[in-house]
Amino acid sequence: MHPPLYKNKHPSCIEVIDALNRCHKERSIAKFWGVCTDQKLALDACFRQEKKDNRARNFEKARAERERLEVKIGTGAATPGYGVRSQHAET
Repeated sequence: MHPPLYKNKHPSCIEVIDALNRCHKERSIAKFWGVCTDQKLALDACFRQEKKDNRARNFEKARAERERLEVKIGTGAATPGYGVRSQHAET
């Protein structure tokens, strides 16, 4: 199974979504016997890469926000346990 194939929600996978939809339309019965499997696997790989990219982008946004708040509060040091290793963990 895959999530609903809305192109506006998955802009980096538009070509793969179109290929899978085209396969399902052209081979409406044969799709049940695995004819569109290659397109489905490509879609799964695209969704995995999209999720990985989104996670990395969100992680960087969270890191920047945390640093901004630390400067605003005046601590200047990262809070242990929130993605930054403490000095004790290296020993």
